[in-house]
Amino acid sequence: MRQNKKLKSFPADPPVHRHELTSEWSGFPVLTIACFVCRECLHESGGDGVLRLIDSFLDTMSGTLTLSKGYTCSGGSLRLLQYLAVHESKTMDMFLRRWEVNVVTGQMAARGDLQSLKWITESYLPGEFLTEVVAQASANGHVDILQWMWENHHEVGYWGGIELCGAIRNRHFRMVEWLQTHVAFRLECAQHVIKQAAASGNLKVVKWLYESFGVALDDAAKIAALNCEWKVIRWILGHGKRADLNAALRCDDIYVSAAKSGNIDTLELLSDHGFPGDPMVILDNAISGGHLHIVKWLHEKKGASNVGNGYIEAARNGHLEILKYLHEKQFDVCSSVSAIDTAAAAGCLEVVQWLHSNTPTKCTNQAMDGAASEGHLHIVQWLHRNRTEGCSRLAMHFAAENGYLHVVKWLHANRSEGCFALTIARAAEHGHLEVVAWLYENRGEGFDFSGVMDRVALNGHLRVLQWLHVNRAEGCTTAAMDAAAYNGDLEIVKWLHENRIEGCSKRAMDGAAMRGHLGVVKWLHANRYEGCSADAIDRAAGNNHIAVVRWLHRHRSQRCTHRAMVWLFKRSRCLETAVYLFSEFPECRTFHLGPECEFAWLEVIQWLLERAPGALEACSLRVRSWNWHLCNYLKNNGWKQTRKEGVFIIWDQCDMRIAH
Repeated sequence: MRQNKKLKSFPADPPVHRHELTSEWSGFPVLTIACFVCRECLHESGGDGVLRLIDSFLDTMSGTLTLSKGYTCSGGSLRLLQYLAVHESKTMDMFLRRWEVNVVTGQMAARGDLQSLKWITESYLPGEFLTEVVAQASANGHVDILQWMWENHHEVGYWGGIELCGAIRNRHFRMVEWLQTHVAFRLECAQHVIKQAAASGNLKVVKWLYESFGVALDDAAKIAALNCEWKVIRWILGHGKRADLNAALRCDDIYVSAAKSGNIDTLELLSDHGFPGDPMVILDNAISGGHLHIVKWLHEKKGASNVGNGYIEAARNGHLEILKYLHEKQFDVCSSVSAIDTAAAAGCLEVVQWLHSNTPTKCTNQAMDGAASEGHLHIVQWLHRNRTEGCSRLAMHFAAENGYLHVVKWLHANRSEGCFALTIARAAEHGHLEVVAWLYENRGEGFDFSGVMDRVALNGHLRVLQWLHVNRAEGCTTAAMDAAAYNGDLEIVKWLHENRIEGCSKRAMDGAAMRGHLGVVKWLHANRYEGCSADAIDRAAGNNHIAVVRWLHRHRSQRCTHRAMVWLFKRSRCLETAVYLFSEFPECRTFHLGPECEFAWLEVIQWLLERAPGALEACSLRVRSWNWHLCNYLKNNGWKQTRKEGVFIIWDQCDMRIAH
């Protein structure tokens, strides 16, 4: 097996090999339309500066498209990447360039685009350590990408074991074997990989990790059980050490999963190994899953006779044969909930009828209420004919709220309970226009419409909004347009603008910007006068909506504050937005990320240390334990591992004089 050699250290700003126009790229990349204009309209070949001049005039992409965005929106066009590279700003932040290279090469590896990957790796930015390629190629089954990386650029690949997770998860067995054969496995990845192997039922990898590296099996046992991978569970029970498995097998998850999925073999094996589990928990879950054979085994072989919520679950799920067995064997039922109520709400008429005829089980008016709320009219009618409990006003209320007009009409014609004053509001808020119109015409509860238009606009129901506008006088408030803008519902925003006088507040543009709805932001700017607050650009930046940030910066007077940077690094891994804010807003150059922050990308940490070192003062860094590339950097540059928390290693600065 080939072992990883010592990694080379790369400078923070490695030189960029910018190609001249006579390089191996296919000529000077220009827009096709520029070539067309020169050839067809100007009868020019483009040999002089005319072609480039026209191309520059028509270029609306290179100023805003990064490599990764260009690659995504073009469906993987290498020519567009080369065009963007030629037009790239000479002052582009080097950390951003490296970050972009890792993003786009990850995209290429995921697509299996070896040609583009070669161009980035060998022509655009040679020597850059590639953090995403190995994992993405592995997860998507592109062995040719890994083979090429291994043979030509092994030293700049993120090898070490965690890439096995994606290959295992997506069942790329040939890829898994290739990685096991070629890559030196790092123990810090072991628990992550064995849990993924157990979850995916890959017993071969579980065995390999246990036998070759001594990886503990307790977490694997729990994960395998939760995913019903019984082959893995049986092997672990046969090979794992009892002391190591005690903690895992004291957890009900293993028994619950086996009982719910009907795997009696595993339950018997657990029992034979002296892991009995809680009989009532196992019984309830076997009943819930409809596994009569396990119920019989528990009762006849293990003496289980008490059932908790299982009886109710059997009724809810329509498991009539199990109910009959429990009734025949006279199980003790430990539940105060009515089985008939539960079965009625679940639409199980056969169960309702059997319980009614064969058991002393009582029900309440919740039976008809529940059936009505779920639209089960046939059960409502049966209960009406055969039981005396009746229903409450909740029956019509929830039937209306859930849009079951046929149930509402039947209750209106056959029952006297009626509904509530707020019933029509709930139906409106859920967008059930036909129910709203019928209630309005046929019921006399004195319905309360206060605030309804605001909530209907929030939920995006334009037809109901229009009906309320025509039929009611309560109107709405500015909250209606504010909410519609927040949701990006430009159609409702326009309708309110054209048909109502309430308008909106600054919250409209603030909310639209925060959610990245640039079209709504532009429309509000062009058609409304309320404007926005500084929250608009701060929240847009914090949520990584860079297109909105750029537009607001050009067209509005509000400035970003340090809050934008803090929110951005807490929520996003995107360096592009941070670089833009740092460049355009001096207010964003001094900020602090708080006592603790999670990181996954080396370029982000290096950028912070170089451009805004105060941001990380007295800040602990949370890094996943398998991220050895980032952990090695921190260890070698003035940071100390202070503790572990689950899958994270916590790093603190031990020397403020850090080498960047």
